[in-house]
Amino acid sequence: MLRLLFRVDWVLIMPTILVSVMGIITLISLHIHSVEVVTVGLIIKHSISIILGIIIVFILSNIDYRGLSSLIRPLFFTIIILLILVLLIGNTVNGAKSWFSLGVFNIQPAELAKIVVIIIIAQYFNRYHYRLNSFWTIIASLLPISIIGILILIQPDFGTFSIIGSIWLGMIVFGGVRFQHIMILFSAGILSLISLWVWILKEYQKQRILTFFDPTLDPLGSGYNTLQVIKSVSAGGWLGNGSQLITVPEIHTDFIFAGFAQQWGFIGISVYFILMICILGRMIYIGLKTSDGFARMIILGIILCLLIQILINIGMNIGILPITGITLPFMSYGGSSMIVSWILIGLLLSIKNHQEAKGTIFMRDNQDIFG
Repeated sequence: MLRLLFRVDWVLIMPTILVSVMGIITLISLHIHSVEVVTVGLIIKHSISIILGIIIVFILSNIDYRGLSSLIRPLFFTIIILLILVLLIGNTVNGAKSWFSLGVFNIQPAELAKIVVIIIIAQYFNRYHYRLNSFWTIIASLLPISIIGILILIQPDFGTFSIIGSIWLGMIVFGGVRFQHIMILFSAGILSLISLWVWILKEYQKQRILTFFDPTLDPLGSGYNTLQVIKSVSAGGWLGNGSQLITVPEIHTDFIFAGFAQQWGFIGISVYFILMICILGRMIYIGLKTSDGFARMIILGIILCLLIQILINIGMNIGILPITGITLPFMSYGGSSMIVSWILIGLLLSIKNHQEAKGTIFMRDNQDIFG
């Protein structure tokens, strides 16, 4: 037991635990302020998810990550089966058929898909690093990701779909692909966005985007959440506003940052950002000490996954990005999201504990993923 404790990177774990504790305190404060959705049972379930996540970190940190390279196909087909099953027999929540109900707990396969996508891309670029000059090699890496993404989009879960697409794009950009190939992908992305708008996005999703530019277009409808969230964040002041609470829909999940900012104020927000900088900075440091290509790409994917979620969630909480269903890592209520975030930490610590060579996860234009 002591050996397990000593092998854990407490420089990474402690600030992560502190962020989770801040999330619990925020939920407790919301419950005290009579926010109906935040019950004692919900707070207990949230706390259990955090404890399970920490236990998983201890377990994963002592398992050799290199075994994942032989599990690519089983992982891929398992997540595909889960995503198909959730469409057939899953529960519908807020218009999305994304959850399996297991009694008091729900499982969201789309959250697990983030881990699978990171591992698939990492293994692919590690195996075919010598073919990165070929545009078709890059396109081939998108094929399995597209299958996963389409199944998630059908639910519909546009938030998770955008995260998975961003992880893939970020990993290939930092993986050392040619600039002209990046420009081709950028152009294809623009065409894809146009196609999404015309053929895939539902009317309420389009309305969210339109009211993002001007929430006053529909202040009591699709613009209501944006206006309320902005008002909630600004109400916190310097030290927080504990006497009055501006209610925000989904304040315990997608908009927990608004509730947190209102309760903790600018000082609390500053502490949160300092902790997240410590977490991401430590991840980068571990990546810089890593030489194995597979491990390096996994760490890059983990950093991108967490950073993208943080930027999008906070962006929509302060009114600079459209509202979509993306949780704030380690803070938002949601068992699947919380446990997946901790699994990512566990994978990173597994890499740190099982190889010590130096290297870099960030490449210059003329380098491949082996530096």
